[in-house]
Amino acid sequence: MRDNPDTSPTPAVGELLPRGTEAFGVRYKLEMYSLDVAHEKGGPKARGFKLILGITIEAIDYLEAQILARVLDTPVSTIEDNPPYGINCVVDMPIGGIGAKADRVANVRTVWAFDRPGAPPRLLSAYPKP
Repeated sequence: MRDNPDTSPTPAVGELLPRGTEAFGVRYKLEMYSLDVAHEKGGPKARGFKLILGITIEAIDYLEAQILARVLDTPVSTIEDNPPYGINCVVDMPIGGIGAKADRVANVRTVWAFDRPGAPPRLLSAYPKP
């Protein structure tokens, strides 16, 4: 990680997400977007979670716990500038399915925002990659 004297460590591709233990917004983003089948943009993500991993809104606790655990051991794959809001980091993490899909593991793309100096990462999006 590169250190910036004015902020917390700067994310680097191939390294763990800085301040991953402080990651926030996961439950909110899952409930209001990624697992909401009625959401205009989140609906396709929710259908993907169900089809690929058997995960629905009823399993939000499971998915939230998996994302919070995997962000601690899965490296950043991409970093994108998002002016004027800071930077976004992509972490593609393996998540296991549940129920009839319990034998499956799929990469779930998570996108994290660092939108102000010194801020911990906030979840912007999560969806299974086919």
